[in-house]
Amino acid sequence: MRPYELGFDDDSDIDIKGLACDSSKVEEGFMFFCLVGLENDGHTFAADAVSRGAVALVVERRLAIDCVQIEVDDTRKALSVAAAAFYGNPSRRLKLIGITGTNGKTTTTYIVKSIVEAAGHTCGLIGTNAIEFGADKHDATLTTPDPIELQKTLADMAASGAEYVVMEVSAHALALSKIEGMVFDVAAFTNFSRDHLDFFGDMASYAAAKKSFFTSEHARRAVINADDLLGAELLHGVSIPVVSYGIEAPADVFGIDLKMSAYGLSYVINMNDRVDTVKFNLTGRFNMYNTLCAAAIAEALDLPFSAVIAGIRNVKKVDGRFNIINTTKCSVIIDFAHTDDGIANILRAIREFAPARIITVFGCGGNRDKSKRAVMGKIVATMSDFCFVTSDNPRFEPPVDIIKQITEGIDSIGMTNYKPIVDRKEAIRAALDMANPDDIVLIAGKGAEKYNDVMGRKQPYNDEQYVLELAGENGF
Repeated sequence: MRPYELGFDDDSDIDIKGLACDSSKVEEGFMFFCLVGLENDGHTFAADAVSRGAVALVVERRLAIDCVQIEVDDTRKALSVAAAAFYGNPSRRLKLIGITGTNGKTTTTYIVKSIVEAAGHTCGLIGTNAIEFGADKHDATLTTPDPIELQKTLADMAASGAEYVVMEVSAHALALSKIEGMVFDVAAFTNFSRDHLDFFGDMASYAAAKKSFFTSEHARRAVINADDLLGAELLHGVSIPVVSYGIEAPADVFGIDLKMSAYGLSYVINMNDRVDTVKFNLTGRFNMYNTLCAAAIAEALDLPFSAVIAGIRNVKKVDGRFNIINTTKCSVIIDFAHTDDGIANILRAIREFAPARIITVFGCGGNRDKSKRAVMGKIVATMSDFCFVTSDNPRFEPPVDIIKQITEGIDSIGMTNYKPIVDRKEAIRAALDMANPDDIVLIAGKGAEKYNDVMGRKQPYNDEQYVLELAGENGF
């Protein structure tokens, strides 16, 4: 591929064999993008890229290096557009659905995939838990992959026969221009609450990133939660066709008569005057919203109403989302909830059916938004009968410091129903030891993750696997 085919104005006649933004991944004939921002300035690695075989550099400022240089205003946007072009603009051959929001993205993608398949179409999925199409499934490294991986993935899915792809679109992906060069058939919004302030600095900047998805530049149609404050703002501001959904506010797709148990939920859905009963295998009012969002996406795509009802019913489990393990000792629920709003939602849902105590095991990630730690401590202590405060991907922070910030929030409201235990395995063991048969142990924060991130190393670990190990060892 030649530079001008990537959308750049350059007279050089050079075949481009591949793209890279990490100099260690450059091979002979590659084009190297000098990305600016975050922790590093890619321009400082340009010489290394050339020494490894780069034949063209995409830069924001000219460098004293003997190599073809293509100067652009924003190398991140350039990378996304170039990656799309390099892989033949695969999104143009797919029906592309993007879902953004603080919580609910992962579960909603799986519901949408099930609905699309119930309608008789093939559908790929890209998100926090995995990248999958048909029998091909592998772990994801980021909620929204970086542009080169993203475009290659879309190209592979299109070549393998995918008609639709549903993907999570994170606020980081929007802020870092990962989706430039693509227009989504549907952009959907779940909800908005505190998260990622380590990156965005304030809620206004975080909201601005989310709102940037809902423009004609990025999407043909929008699906928006009418009950969310930011959603209501979006509804009044979007210039593209929109399908609204909700429970409280007037909406195109809405639900009434919610019934919940430990084993799922049901409610009556009205989808532009088509009415039926929805049955979903996960419980919680927040999952009612997730199913309504998926139904509204189906409406925006003109998928059959019957496929909506069947597709929602067909989802048996979403890894790491309200996964219930019933033992003879107690019931254990494993969930990814890692924000103050997310963990409040899950505890509220459990309280709806909990026959006795709720014992929660949770922590907060290191080198991430510190402002939510005390808040989460207050919420968990208030809504649980007892909690164990422990490690959750401490990264490069001492776990004891993170735990101290959480417990300071608990102490500030005079609660004493907690115990700090740094080792996550020991905290889970202590919670199970404490539990009686009617109690529910909630293990929150990691969900389906298969690692614990400590000092730059991802150590193999999974909450569900560890609980099953304990159950086997102790015969419950």
